[in-house]
Amino acid sequence: MVTSVRNACFDLGILKQYASKVPLISVGNLSMGGTGKTPHVAYISTVLSGEKIAVISRGYGRKNSNLILGDTSIYSTADIGDEPMELLRKFEGENFKMLVEADRKKALQYIEQKFPNTKLVILDDGFQHRYVKRTLNLLLTDYSKLFYNDYIVPVGTLRESRAGAKRADVIVVTKCNPSISFQEKNNIKMHLAKYTDAMVYFSKIEYKGFKNEHGYLLDPSKTYLVITGIAKPDPIFKHLAEQSISFESLTFSDHHNFSSTDVNKIVLKSKTFSGIITTEKDWMRLKETKLKELSSLEVYRLEIGITIVGEKEALEFEKLIIETLN
Repeated sequence: MVTSVRNACFDLGILKQYASKVPLISVGNLSMGGTGKTPHVAYISTVLSGEKIAVISRGYGRKNSNLILGDTSIYSTADIGDEPMELLRKFEGENFKMLVEADRKKALQYIEQKFPNTKLVILDDGFQHRYVKRTLNLLLTDYSKLFYNDYIVPVGTLRESRAGAKRADVIVVTKCNPSISFQEKNNIKMHLAKYTDAMVYFSKIEYKGFKNEHGYLLDPSKTYLVITGIAKPDPIFKHLAEQSISFESLTFSDHHNFSSTDVNKIVLKSKTFSGIITTEKDWMRLKETKLKELSSLEVYRLEIGITIVGEKEALEFEKLIIETLN
């Protein structure tokens, strides 16, 4: 009821939206998390490589509440959050700015003042943050738990009602089976059409391999301890099994800040394994602990990306992103 009233206030103009001259793409979801927002922000950033862009993120789980312009030489993951740090380490440079601030309007105005040549801004997890107008509103929904099969918390995982999907310009069904059929895609589109007339695309996870900090690949014949602190680790476990990699897992909650007790637990459990596997997102937090000091095992990071299913559809999606610049 609260979210419905709030949305109605925006729809009626009672709550005002800030309109920037800088084009803005919002990437978000209706659920509490686990739809793959960060890989999709990275995908869009790659499509726009060569352009001056900025990403605004809340920096979930960070210990600092101030507005921060990301800089890996100054700030830690604890300062800006794991997902902003992951993006920053991938794209940091003259053409990429990372702003960490819960108030999206404040962050957007900062970009306008300090970096007037910015060509586009991406709002990471911005679907419910309606105080700024967006040029393109992307809504992500997980293939394994499509929003039209879900319910508002605490019964389900939705932050707001399914009706919120009407605000989307584009819906991306994420984490799809790579061989998803034409019939299944049409069936999903038919269900989505009950809530929105947005364009619909389908994306799949792209696993790019396991590498340690020196770029070396792991030996698939050995046994590994897998450490995860993400919302939905099951697809990773499935991928490891498909690669015939022997492993045991130690799971933590999403955005978990690893304490010294956690690290000691990991070190103790890892003694019977040949190495440790984790995600890039988790490594952003683990690398700032004493794990490497206490364990001689190599830590391999699983690099994850996304691609749009279908060559024609991928080209259409990328064209849509590029056209947002104009």
